[in-house]
Amino acid sequence: MRGVVRAAFVDTTACMLAGRDEPVTTQVAQWAGLRSDGDAMPLPARADESALAPALAALVNATAGHALDYDDVGLAGHPSVVLVPALLAVHEADGVRGFALVQAYAKGYAVWAELQSRMTVHLHGRGWHPTAVFGTVAAAAAVASARGLPASQVAHAIGIAASSASGLIANFGSMTKALQVGRAARAGLEAAELAACGVDASFDALDGPTGLLAALAGPGNARLEADVEEGFESTLLRIRPGIKKYPVCYAAHRVADGVLDLKAEHKLMPSDVTAVDATISATTAGVLRHHAPATLSEARFSLEYVVATALVHGALGLREVDERSLADPAVRALMPLIRTHITDTRCPLEPSFAYEDRVTITTRDGTIRDSGPIRFARGHAQLPLDEAQLRDKLWACVRADEEALAMAALDRIDAALAA
Repeated sequence: MRGVVRAAFVDTTACMLAGRDEPVTTQVAQWAGLRSDGDAMPLPARADESALAPALAALVNATAGHALDYDDVGLAGHPSVVLVPALLAVHEADGVRGFALVQAYAKGYAVWAELQSRMTVHLHGRGWHPTAVFGTVAAAAAVASARGLPASQVAHAIGIAASSASGLIANFGSMTKALQVGRAARAGLEAAELAACGVDASFDALDGPTGLLAALAGPGNARLEADVEEGFESTLLRIRPGIKKYPVCYAAHRVADGVLDLKAEHKLMPSDVTAVDATISATTAGVLRHHAPATLSEARFSLEYVVATALVHGALGLREVDERSLADPAVRALMPLIRTHITDTRCPLEPSFAYEDRVTITTRDGTIRDSGPIRFARGHAQLPLDEAQLRDKLWACVRADEEALAMAALDRIDAALAA
């Protein structure tokens, strides 16, 4: 279990470092009082090296971690970018470490999994952002565990968090997508703090007839009476988070893998391509809602941009996904050639996805190159990255002269999680 949690902490820290200079991060940090104009930004923000309250440190770090949409995936959302910043803030403020920190992450993750398992509809389709909604409650549970709150206060923390849980698909492609994730980390941590101070909440705020699950899902669409059937450790080991290879919406990753493979295998040039056909789920298509992106934030949620960038550059890393590629005439010329087709099949492990995606590329000579079925994206728990690939991602998230910063981040994580 510790290895899974360590990978989550390493990957999230890498994403926080990569996103620290993004406009949404700098503006949220300035609001939080972490920087003033002209000052350097000390990110990841630390609750033990400044006057920054733990909840504000969690807000800034989670916003940074989600700013590039590069953070890990699982449970129809991004679990670690909410849980890790909240727990790092508690570690730095209170000295919580070792198994207590590992266990707290696993408990928060299990709470998230339990909430998701009770939904019989997909939150994305109802306009809710699961990371911001379930992440708030999961962070409250994780922080309450880390701080050793008694069961009654844990229940109150979860109830308080339920009243703070919110986030909208409508804000995908804007700064607020990252902000609502930052707010989830902050609200979850604050819920645990408030419960510890004696603030109470209703015990049916989650699963009551007028509680969070019923409100999110709509009448009859949540299993309110179901029993909890699995322990937190087995939940984490059974449904491990996946590490993202590309700094774009995860809904596009399967197709991106297929396009990159076809380009490499057949040595395709952008000028060869006359059509790209991608078969995906309706939910995935709804999330990838920006068909003619005007900003890089929108481009991360544009299948057209992702496919075109992959075809032009043959890669889809931080160097390729940038303002230059968004303005590149070669990328723009390819975007109208991408067509989406919907399949009604469902993946039992990731219900918002199709059972498998598929992509075909048609070239000027009439040849159709077929990816075949794409069951999982690279980096998914079924196709995990190894330790070397995880380190490579960390190095890619910092500038060439910042290797010492990356090493220090690794050392801090290992010290925090050490037994």
